Amino acid sequence: MVAPHAKFEQSIGPILGDISRLARKEFDRRVRDLHLTRAQWLFLYHVTQQPGCTQSELAERLQMEKITVSRQAERLVRAGWIERCDHQDDGRAYHLYVTPKAEPIIVRLAAVAEELRADYLRGLPSARRTALMVDLLHIKSNLLRLDSKSRRRSHE
Repeated sequence: MVAPHAKFEQSIGPILGDISRLARKEFDRRVRDLHLTRAQWLFLYHVTQQPGCTQSELAERLQMEKITVSRQAERLVRAGWIERCDHQDDGRAYHLYVTPKAEPIIVRLAAVAEELRADYLRGLPSARRTALMVDLLHIKSNLLRLDSKSRRRSHE
């Protein structure tokens, strides 16, 4: 039996999907003048969060193919936003770092993200914000555990 339309509208998956899509759309609008693609600012954000990460680690974190990350890295290297340093143990791997040129853009991206977060959380009291984050992290943990189980089973 198919769930009634009202139940579907109230389910968490579509609501989280809508929130994510709307937040990304608004963030894109707010950073349009920086002339960066979403892929580029996500790349810079993740390299800033994990300086020295390898392209493989970044591909996993971004849930992208390694070749896609490699091509994006090459474009960002040519633009002077990141640098790749040889991995001392693996000649095929690189460590990624943002360059000083990228730092003002990253500061701007962080400020826009903070302002957007404040805008979309407006009206939620601090205690409710904290409870919401705890609950969402609990859901994420459950999903990661399910994914881990699924991966173990597929390797058996």
